[in-house]
Amino acid sequence: MRKLALFLCAAMTAAMLAACGGSAQETTAATAAQTEAAAETTAEAAEETKAEETETEAAAAETEAPAADNPFNGKTVKVGCSATFVPFESIEMAADGSKAYKGMNIDIINAIVEKNGGTVEFVDMPFKSLMAAIQASQIDFCSGGMAPTEEREKTLDFSEIFFYPRNAIVYRTGDSYPDLDSLKGKTIAYVFGTNYQQVAESVEGAETVGIQGSPACIEEVKSKRADACIVDGAGATEFLKQNDGLEMSLLDKTDDCFAIGFPKESPYYETFNNTLKEMMENGELDAIIAEHLSEQFILD
Repeated sequence: MRKLALFLCAAMTAAMLAACGGSAQETTAATAAQTEAAAETTAEAAEETKAEETETEAAAAETEAPAADNPFNGKTVKVGCSATFVPFESIEMAADGSKAYKGMNIDIINAIVEKNGGTVEFVDMPFKSLMAAIQASQIDFCSGGMAPTEEREKTLDFSEIFFYPRNAIVYRTGDSYPDLDSLKGKTIAYVFGTNYQQVAESVEGAETVGIQGSPACIEEVKSKRADACIVDGAGATEFLKQNDGLEMSLLDKTDDCFAIGFPKESPYYETFNNTLKEMMENGELDAIIAEHLSEQFILD
């Protein structure tokens, strides 16, 4: 009986161990199955995310990339400018002798052309030569700073007006010329070929002198060959930072304005103008103006 009892006890113990072993194997198998399922779900989610990102990138690329028939796409356009017009157009020389074009107008043109898949090669020349260069097909269009007057519109097409400048009188410290009337009978320098000529010549009894470039006008005043000069207000602010002994008086806003001049039937005109209007609407243009000038110059 004792042997039988021991046998039965051993048999029961073996059965219990077998049951426990089966439960552990089932648990392990279940865990492995869950892990595999989770891995498959993660992989599927990763593939879906990757597919969504690819679609998003493709959509963005399609939106941002210029169309194949965009006239600027892959082209280098030649743009005439007068690089003595700080802070709108100027040349900055590097230590290695290379030069870079800087200024508000430069940034605006670069932004518009680059948005349409092209690049810009700026060509520096006197302001009075810009229209002739366009007519001779030496440049594709000209930078801002040119007002679309009735006479100019006979020859050129102009973009949207994107900037209204304020003129300024620059004179030596110690003098006082708060307005145009105070310049009666004085010698006034102006940049030849610009609208400043009309302003200077409107002053009663004044002797007017046409000079090539705003910096030369400033020198004319500093050297006392002129009592004052009429220049752009934003440019005058920059000149005063660089030249001691000068003061300025800002004049009221006028109808003078900046636009981009194109030859008639230019292939670039419509695309350029549409992009400029978009930048005016979405605030990009205002940001460029504010970066170079004070906010008082931003269009209302």
